[in-house]
Amino acid sequence: MTKNQEIKKILVTGGAGFIGSHLIETILKKTSSRIVCIDNFDDAYDPRLKQRNIEPFLKNLRFILYKNDIRDLTKMKQIFKKEKPDAIVHLAAKADTRKAVLSPFEYISVNIEGTLNLLECSREFGIKKFVFASSSSVYGNKNSAPFSEEDQTDFPLSPYGASKKAAEILIYTYHHNFNLPAICLRVFNAYGERMRPNLVLPLWLKKMLNGEPIEMSGDGTRRRDFTYVGDTVNAIMLALKKPFDFEIINIGNSRPLTLNQLLHVLEKAAGITATVYKRPSHHASVEQTHASTKKAKHLLGWKPLMPIEKGVKRFVSWARNGGLEDIHKR
Repeated sequence: MTKNQEIKKILVTGGAGFIGSHLIETILKKTSSRIVCIDNFDDAYDPRLKQRNIEPFLKNLRFILYKNDIRDLTKMKQIFKKEKPDAIVHLAAKADTRKAVLSPFEYISVNIEGTLNLLECSREFGIKKFVFASSSSVYGNKNSAPFSEEDQTDFPLSPYGASKKAAEILIYTYHHNFNLPAICLRVFNAYGERMRPNLVLPLWLKKMLNGEPIEMSGDGTRRRDFTYVGDTVNAIMLALKKPFDFEIINIGNSRPLTLNQLLHVLEKAAGITATVYKRPSHHASVEQTHASTKKAKHLLGWKPLMPIEKGVKRFVSWARNGGLEDIHKR
């Protein structure tokens, strides 16, 4: 962003999480924008990890934190009225695909009703830009690849994917009826420093560092389009900068790896050979994710820059410097 294009105040939901904390760090370093962070510090994983994520920002005069739930419409309106943000980056979500199958009500409540609250506030308080973190999960189990934004998204496998698709539709209706400028970024398998501890890379690496066997889903041939968090943040920064009416854009590395290939990259980065035992794949797991990024390049001027080998090395370095330590040991 150049000085004359900067947004004065950006509200970031889920700002204490993985992508959110990286985004806030980038905005505070590279712009003069002010940040309003909303996060409820839920217990999907240890809330103290989220506290650690945002610790460096708390003394910054351009940062303010609200520990609130986006499902509380009254509180959301109070925050919007007081802070008067110009733009929203909506990252807050319940995001575990498997758990969503067993606990769908919580996922629908947070991901759909919470998004609706933010859209209502955006309408009432005249938000100039709404950036939403959607997911590759909306595509479901597609055989053809890469996935295009024009592909059908009517068959997600999990209530999580269904909730993200529903949120996209809601956002479009607010754009259509109230002229809300909005962009939905379908993020493909974000990874990197500070990622949720219940995802495959931190689960594997922690086991490997402790000399324990790791768990492999199925035969390891499922393919995932792992996208480095820094590339994801760059896409959000561009989405904030560019003028849009309404768009849906894939954000992926566009170089999918099988789980077996990912393990090889991790073993090389860590200098450890893993002992592997296999378990049946979960019914809600898709066979592949693979982003077409033509639209991102054309509309955002974005492309992924971080090779998976280098990104995983950064993740391993972060982990070995305390990133994967249990918080109570610190």
